[in-house]
Amino acid sequence: MTLLKIDIDFKPPKEWMQYWIETREKMLRDIGFTPEYVKVFETTRGIHVYIKIKEDVSAKTTNMLQFLCGDDPTRVKINMWRIERGIPHWNKLFHRVLYRKKQKVIECYYCGNKIPIQGD
Repeated sequence: MTLLKIDIDFKPPKEWMQYWIETREKMLRDIGFTPEYVKVFETTRGIHVYIKIKEDVSAKTTNMLQFLCGDDPTRVKINMWRIERGIPHWNKLFHRVLYRKKQKVIECYYCGNKIPIQGD
């Protein structure tokens, strides 16, 4: 069992969501995975989606599937860095913005967001 976590920083019209869910389930089945459920939660800025698939897959495959399902591209890139560095809890979704004092950050090349990194 693998839980896919998708962050979408946009609140689509409710009538779009059933189509979105159906297309994600179909896409996952078409590439060989078995979706068991899809849960959608509204956040301040958009939606978080949890899709449980029957298969156990690697972190890299999980991140790829999240990307294919529409996960925020900057989050996908950050997750790639976390996976490459061996960070165990790499797949986090936050319901609010977290700020920490005196934390090392890097700036995202694509969007300019400040990204916290682990210190030495």
